[in-house]
Amino acid sequence: MQRAFTTSFTRARIEAIFNTRKFGDRTTCPNCGYRHKFWKLSDGRWQCKRCDKRFGLLTDTKINRTEFNLQQIYELLFWFELELTDHKIAKSIDGNYQKIHRFYNSLRERLKEYEEDSIELLEGEVEVDETYFGADFKNRRRHKRKKLRKEGRVKRGRGAKDLKEAVFGIYEREDGIVYIKPVADVTKDTLQKIIKNKTSIETRIYSDTWKSYNGLEDDFKDHKVVDHSDEEYKRGKATINGIEGFWGYAKERLLKHHGVSPENFLNYLKEKEYRFNHRNLTGEEFVNKMLEVLLNRAEITP
Repeated sequence: MQRAFTTSFTRARIEAIFNTRKFGDRTTCPNCGYRHKFWKLSDGRWQCKRCDKRFGLLTDTKINRTEFNLQQIYELLFWFELELTDHKIAKSIDGNYQKIHRFYNSLRERLKEYEEDSIELLEGEVEVDETYFGADFKNRRRHKRKKLRKEGRVKRGRGAKDLKEAVFGIYEREDGIVYIKPVADVTKDTLQKIIKNKTSIETRIYSDTWKSYNGLEDDFKDHKVVDHSDEEYKRGKATINGIEGFWGYAKERLLKHHGVSPENFLNYLKEKEYRFNHRNLTGEEFVNKMLEVLLNRAEITP
């Protein structure tokens, strides 16, 4: 695997970066919390003098079984920051696509978990909206259209909305962050349950006129709507341009993958949420933040 971003990084420097992102200012046993002296093992790991736990920089992480060494992992994170496809990255660095794809899938899985854990209550002024991801029936490959017809999932010559993935989103204006969640349906019970779980009761909510948002003013500080059917997109502070901007951002970036399998869709979508919520970081800050998340030290800041 060729390196382009980390050629000037020595092994010792990369280990120091990983160590800081994993443990902070001092190596700590993940089992008992001991922070003093450890035995250094021949394979590079440590052994705790208190509980005998053997651990390393990748212990208890999503990539603890990866075949890549630390230098290669750090290099792959820099390539991931560029938002290229896994195929493009593998070709660019002359790497094994299957190994690289597995590594990035593990990274996306961890980013998804981080987003779920780190976004608790959105507050202030928020915008809510729902949308659908996926290709129109007429734009799908011929063999896929035949398969869908054979399964009876569409009528001949017509598409169906249930072929797409429904996604609900909340955008907090003050911090400019978004929380998204795929949903089985866009009914009032489904959407308002998410809103109540993820927003403070002191929140001002802005939405369109979709019936599932009716009654939000009874549970929150305020609820204002804009009527898109009447070509209204802003009424005073009432607008959902923020969340709609994210939908455009996410859909445009997912297009380059030329289709994502249903089992991986949530991971890819949450990756876009993570990128959007950390869009103000520089390239190296973004890489080090990902490393920190991957090594389970979410409280450390760039």
